[in-house]
Amino acid sequence: MKNWYLEQYKFKITVLSVGDDGNPHRCRNGHEVGDTYECGYGLPGGFCSKTAYRLFTLQETIRAGGDLRYLMYGADKNSCVLPCADGVVTFKVEAVPNYEIKPLTVDDLPDYAEVIRKSFATVADDFGWTRDVAPTFSAYISDEKLSAKYTDSYYSFGLFVGDILVGFVSLTDVSGGAYELNHLAMLPKWRHCGYGKLLLWFCKIKVRELGGNKLTIGIVEENTLLKNWYAAYGFQHMGTKKFDWQPFTAGFMELEVAQNA
Repeated sequence: MKNWYLEQYKFKITVLSVGDDGNPHRCRNGHEVGDTYECGYGLPGGFCSKTAYRLFTLQETIRAGGDLRYLMYGADKNSCVLPCADGVVTFKVEAVPNYEIKPLTVDDLPDYAEVIRKSFATVADDFGWTRDVAPTFSAYISDEKLSAKYTDSYYSFGLFVGDILVGFVSLTDVSGGAYELNHLAMLPKWRHCGYGKLLLWFCKIKVRELGGNKLTIGIVEENTLLKNWYAAYGFQHMGTKKFDWQPFTAGFMELEVAQNA
């Protein structure tokens, strides 16, 4: 069996009504108004199979990036009112993010350094690079080099799912309202869940909070997939430069960050 991964969301289920008078005997499972249940992908005990099927459908909608406003009686994107299959009990179903983006310190460095190296190692593998060929590439960055980045103008953040550090990003104030985005990294098995987009969005908000107006980034120009990913989120390509000590061309992109966005 493969690893069982923590879900991006956890679910809160609250009983809003039972019949017309709130009498728990109206429901064979004994649900009472105000009962609250929490679960991951799956269900707690006490639900009939017909209602469980409906709840699973809603969980799948959230996991696939859907919008509950278009299902049942959605109050917002991640919550809705759900009548049970027999029309006796009404539940409120809320999807609560199971991730958190938190600031990191130098004490967290050993953990996030591994996230960076493991994330960028897949790029090195794709291009066939080794430490000898690309010693300055992020897949081979040392703890010492990362530690040297810690100044008053450096900000590092980790994305946690539960208590597991799965992603990393840092910002450096490079003056004039510009902040350089570095080492946006996601462990390979946690990719394609939307976490990279969340980190990028977080950085845009953080730059505004810091009084900045621009995000800049350096990429591997030959990594077309990554270049297109940033472009899809509004980054503009600003040019390239070839360094003798790198087996790739450095590409440069930037994004204007409006203060009122």
